[in-house]
Amino acid sequence: MDSVLKRMQDKSGRSIALALSALPDNRVIRLHNVTCVYCGQEMTSETTTREHVIGRRFVPTGKLQGYWNLIVNACRTCNGTKSDLEDDISAITMQPDVFGRYGHEDQAAAAHGQRKAENSYSRRTKRLVKNSREEMTINGSFGTGVSMTFKFTGPPQAEQQRVFDLARYQVMGFFYWITFNKETKRGHFWRGGFYPVLETNRSDWGNPVHRAFADAVVEWEPRVLAFNADRFYKIALRKHPSATCWSWALEWNHAMRVIGFCGDKDAMQAVTAGFPRLKADTVSQGPNRALAYRIETPLPEGEDKLFNWHVDNG
Repeated sequence: MDSVLKRMQDKSGRSIALALSALPDNRVIRLHNVTCVYCGQEMTSETTTREHVIGRRFVPTGKLQGYWNLIVNACRTCNGTKSDLEDDISAITMQPDVFGRYGHEDQAAAAHGQRKAENSYSRRTKRLVKNSREEMTINGSFGTGVSMTFKFTGPPQAEQQRVFDLARYQVMGFFYWITFNKETKRGHFWRGGFYPVLETNRSDWGNPVHRAFADAVVEWEPRVLAFNADRFYKIALRKHPSATCWSWALEWNHAMRVIGFCGDKDAMQAVTAGFPRLKADTVSQGPNRALAYRIETPLPEGEDKLFNWHVDNG
């Protein structure tokens, strides 16, 4: 069942509710806010637009029908920028991996992804997503008289900065919601910065950085845990035990996860200081060339705790 749970907090980040509240999974959450949920500017009737924090076309068609969504007011500029980010990232995350596999068994969703790839342009390649598979040819020398040619082909890739920008918009939308004051019709933004850690395709969700992140934050107090669109969308927002810092995690279309922090930089750095680095094995290296690789690490289903509801009651 798709679900959404939240815990309210005030402007400083203090919790103002005793427990997570389960909200109806088929009811729209509508904020009639007077400031833009993304940039904070006061809006007028001319600049206000209706905005779905989970874009209706960001997930496969029909997946949001009958389920909750967070609908807010946003200025035209922010709404347009977010919509542009959603367009190609949505299409890219609906594509199969290099082996033609999806993270789901929904044939209608797979067909929708194929159609979307025929109409959305990758901002990375400037071509249609269907024509944006990543290809690379590397020529390497190994010892005297030995040379080899490596050809790599992968699925379309989204620009990292665009991924992080869209993550920031979505996290801002949910943070604004849990700090929203119905009387003033305003929500708040976190104090401090926005610090993405890593974006990863499904085939590498078990990499050591993602595991370290999940281990570090799984027992933090959850403020938002939400699944939607037949779990084609997930978000987890958790509060640091003692600092004005939050962890956030997003999963898009059963294909990509993005993780990071927002708030106090020192608290974030204290947590990430113990994270391992992703290491690549060097095959060949020279003055003007290098060849290295890293084997992706899938995450067994029984070991996936990134979106678990875990609260230490001891």
